[in-house]
Amino acid sequence: MRSASTCTCLGYRGAARPIATCPQGKRSAAGRRQDIADGPGKRPSVRIWAFLAAAALLAGCSSGFGGGKTPAAPHVLRIADLSDPSSLDPLLGHDQATIGYDLLVCQTLVGLDAQNRLVPVLLTRLPSRANGDVAPDGRRIVYHLRRGIRFADGTELTSADVAFTYRAILDSRNPVLSQDAYRRIARLKTPDRYTVVVRLKRRWNAAVSELFAQSDFAFGILPAHAFKDTQVVRAPWEDRAFGTGPFRVVQWRRGDRIVLERNPYFTPRPRLDRIVLQMVPDVNSGLVALRAGDVDVAPVYPDQLATAMQARGIRVMRTPENATVWLTLQMHGAPTSALRVRRAIADAIDLRGIDRLFRGVYPLAGSFLPPVMEPWFDPSIPPARFDPSSARTLLGNRPMDALLVVQNNGVDIRTATIVQAALAHAGVHASVKEFPLTLYNAPDGPVRNARFTLTIDGWLGGADPEQSIVFLCSQANVDGDNTGRFCNPQFEALFADQQTTPDSSRRLRDFRAMQRLIYERRPVIPLYYEIYFDGMSERVRGFARNMLRYPVAPELWDKS
Repeated sequence: MRSASTCTCLGYRGAARPIATCPQGKRSAAGRRQDIADGPGKRPSVRIWAFLAAAALLAGCSSGFGGGKTPAAPHVLRIADLSDPSSLDPLLGHDQATIGYDLLVCQTLVGLDAQNRLVPVLLTRLPSRANGDVAPDGRRIVYHLRRGIRFADGTELTSADVAFTYRAILDSRNPVLSQDAYRRIARLKTPDRYTVVVRLKRRWNAAVSELFAQSDFAFGILPAHAFKDTQVVRAPWEDRAFGTGPFRVVQWRRGDRIVLERNPYFTPRPRLDRIVLQMVPDVNSGLVALRAGDVDVAPVYPDQLATAMQARGIRVMRTPENATVWLTLQMHGAPTSALRVRRAIADAIDLRGIDRLFRGVYPLAGSFLPPVMEPWFDPSIPPARFDPSSARTLLGNRPMDALLVVQNNGVDIRTATIVQAALAHAGVHASVKEFPLTLYNAPDGPVRNARFTLTIDGWLGGADPEQSIVFLCSQANVDGDNTGRFCNPQFEALFADQQTTPDSSRRLRDFRAMQRLIYERRPVIPLYYEIYFDGMSERVRGFARNMLRYPVAPELWDKS
């Protein structure tokens, strides 16, 4: 922990990589591309908060971030957190950092390891056809809970807690962002204390990787006895949140820090005594705190990598994410409703300039699925070629106007500048219009209402490749995530087949065909695949994440 101070330094109440709140509960990459210079989490009031924080430091908070080395106790891990959450309830979290840290407290039935494989967490085994826990028709799933698992107050976990969490997810009084998966359940039964039986309305191949799992959202199991009823929003439990995870919340000083201590009933005994999620204003402040010894782990962005890797006593961990950033083309109207025009724009884009912008650390993208999604990812699909001559030919050497809509953050604005210049060489005059995130992706904003020609967007998927699909006709509306309004019968048929086919090789072929079809029809032009970088003290051991940025085996984390 940071040393005691004689004054109180102002914190920052923001959100790390804010995401778009979509009615279907999915998460677009719209809020994830942040200003590399200013860092993620910038909301409209950030400059005011940053100014106040700086003023407080100048006024005499000499022991704050960057004020000199802070003695660091062993077995206490301090993490720079850019997100002071609005809630610590896993059902209510909606930014990536908060969802991940909720897993330190409330565990899911199914997890995802560092190699991005599904693993049982609160279960004796992963449900499958092979072990009989998934019925031949795919509609019945049996979950066998591990016995002797205890919440941090000593109460044993039972099937009643899973049933309670399920009912809370569907309780309309709780602002749960993603209920879709759980509405596929026809009924959930608990025949005994350690068995949960789910009956689906119809076969769904992604069910085990989505329900009560670490996926696009991660709904950890809540202790039923800690709540009056299934209305969990604003429950007193949040002030001292606990679950079956290796840690429990003992302090939440909003805007400053969240302190977690070891769950005394967790097995194996966590190596850390305490985790402190220390709120910092932005990624630059996080790196300063890391170098000063005020925190042990902090996010690092491309322009900071050289500084972080050259800093004494600091190493950088690289985690490829299931996230692709792309250029969305509007198919609802001219000129990009024409395939010829979309192909011309793809030929006009100079991905090398985007590669230089990110200092070569983000791989250039071909498919909309990233390489981390093996074996579903199709490596044969190349990134867009840079061929302005072909682009001009496809356009008939006639000038064309376009509207490029972007968020007003540094990354998107600089990417838009590169795209704008490339299009100009092909004879496309692209006007750039900037919007803050709250307006960019608002229900009445330009993106959801198809008021653009092109926009820099993308997607953060889940554990199953199905959760990376945003090109369905059903999502091509103001309430959906198919902002380019792509609608293709062949694509629809492939998606429907992969959901229900009992043949795993056929499902793989479906996804490969979907990727090829998107490449050919060009509703989006993939730009790059995202990677998350953690800077950390060399005293940290065992720290790991998976492709969703969620913590892996936190009970094995330690610091000397």
